[in-house]
Amino acid sequence: MRWTAVALASLALVAASAAAGNLQVVSAHGVQASVPAGWHRLEPTPSAITDPRTLLVVGTAGVGWNLKSACQNTAYGVPATGAVVVVLGWTSLRLAGSPRPTGRAPLSKLIRVSRPIFECSSARGAGASVVLRGKAYQVDVMVGDRATPARVAEALAVARSFDLAR
Repeated sequence: MRWTAVALASLALVAASAAAGNLQVVSAHGVQASVPAGWHRLEPTPSAITDPRTLLVVGTAGVGWNLKSACQNTAYGVPATGAVVVVLGWTSLRLAGSPRPTGRAPLSKLIRVSRPIFECSSARGAGASVVLRGKAYQVDVMVGDRATPARVAEALAVARSFDLAR
């Protein structure tokens, strides 16, 4: 019960920040996300994989590359109290594999993190696959083991803000 109250309060705080205009839009490679103060854009880790391609990475202070990971979405070291959001994009729906829901609706299901969620990492996280304007995207969240409920809510809100750049 306490966790639910903290999570709801955190979501209200993130919503209030958005309403107050305390968010900054960060974009790269045709996609964007809204991030609160303290978050920044990172360069994607070097990768020979070109489909999907890492389009946008945003994280809290201390997030850096984890070159030991063989997977694009988990190739970032997340501090114990930090978080990162990674956006991957495919060049075609055919190359994306299985059918994905069209539209932003899957992003609204990014409301909690769990473990394990990613093949290449035991970190807590969440992910959603969407198709916008005929292209497939995957939006992934990873949070540190000691990330507060407020930090988790913040990371999930950043992921839900994913959109195509205007």
